[in-house]
Amino acid sequence: MFKNSPLLLYDLWSERHLITELVCGAINWDTSIFVDTFPSPGEEVTANKVISVPGGKGANVAVASARILSSGVGIIGALGNDEIAEKQIKILHEEGIDTSCVKNIQGTSSGQAYILVDKKCENFILTYKAANHMLTADMVNDNNTVNAIKNSKLITVIDPPLEVADALISNANTNGKMVVWSPAMLVRHGFDSLKELLLKTDYVIVNESESSLLSGINDATKACLALSKMLEGRRVITTLGKEGCVFCWQTKTARIPALDLSSLNLQVINTVGAGDAFVGAFAALKTKGFDDVEALFMANIAGSLKTTKEETRGSPRYDEIRHYLDDQRVQSSFAKIYVV
Repeated sequence: MFKNSPLLLYDLWSERHLITELVCGAINWDTSIFVDTFPSPGEEVTANKVISVPGGKGANVAVASARILSSGVGIIGALGNDEIAEKQIKILHEEGIDTSCVKNIQGTSSGQAYILVDKKCENFILTYKAANHMLTADMVNDNNTVNAIKNSKLITVIDPPLEVADALISNANTNGKMVVWSPAMLVRHGFDSLKELLLKTDYVIVNESESSLLSGINDATKACLALSKMLEGRRVITTLGKEGCVFCWQTKTARIPALDLSSLNLQVINTVGAGDAFVGAFAALKTKGFDDVEALFMANIAGSLKTTKEETRGSPRYDEIRHYLDDQRVQSSFAKIYVV
């Protein structure tokens, strides 16, 4: 699979040149608590394990992209004036990520998240946005960020405040950059409020509930197709968890399967961050020049492999993804994809 593809030549060429992708979103410190069952109100349960790791959708996506692109990934975000900020910057640098567009918000703390994971790998997440929520349009309209956008190939926007998403997407659109937007909680503003901005986006990525909320349709495939139609044929990707994703554009639909972990003797440990790994991998693979279906199939592999890791930023490196692409069972799954 892909071995004789002309795209592979571009892929190998791109490894030797600077590829720039900018990601905007939250940078959090995650405390994950693993339990057998979730407590009922007023009930106390025993925690089996507690881990403290870096997270946040924006940083998770940036790391997932950097592990595929190797270099040229930058992040736009906000941190407070505390020890967490110092740790986050150090860790991002170790991943090869440019943090020159990260704003330091004085007098506030960095974002944090508290995650409860049960033995079924279901989870509850409580997020304290802190500095993340204080990022403003003025902050991302500064010369440094504007120049970074002009020099980039692709902008990925995942969960900043709406005014920030608007400023970045509009700027990227004006400069002819490819835009990937995962509006996440911003879908609560409703389709009418987001439509103008969605129309400036090349790829819209939503999960099942977000797709349903925007389209008013419960069936995931029908909702994805309807949303694409509502956006004048824009490319819409609806993630389906362990079922992979559905991809719609114009009047066309493709169902992209997830990696079958059980067939590879792999086990799900923690699904938190899997969607971020998917988004980061997809954006990076589009930057590399893969076509949509190829990029989505490989992004599904990245998201699936992340679930086998405890840490939130457990996204795989490019070599690991390609290792699974060489497996005949995985190639057979890709061969079954069809467009209707």
